[in-house]
Amino acid sequence: MHRAFAVLLLFTMMRGNIGCSNRQQLRKEESLRQALLVLRGEIGQFILDHQRAPTALSDLVSAGYMKQIPTDAFTGRSDTWRIEKSGDSFEVDSGSDAVSSGGTLYSSR
Repeated sequence: MHRAFAVLLLFTMMRGNIGCSNRQQLRKEESLRQALLVLRGEIGQFILDHQRAPTALSDLVSAGYMKQIPTDAFTGRSDTWRIEKSGDSFEVDSGSDAVSSGGTLYSSR
């Protein structure tokens, strides 16, 4: 009887940890989406205003579009964003190689 209770208790604790971990991942994913939305919006405005893409994310700060570069929720840093420049195009993605809850890499669109 005690063994069955211990197994049930262990299962409940593990399930709670998994649920908590999943909620934490979803919160980080939402934070990442918000940071990317802000970054991409400011990049777009920079391009409209200057008729060229920024050379780096730091251009957004030095030109007054942002006070600071946001932190990537999955790397915990603001200097790990992946930048892809092609002509006038300037794309930004997470610097994390982890896989999202949707099955895609955070580092790709």
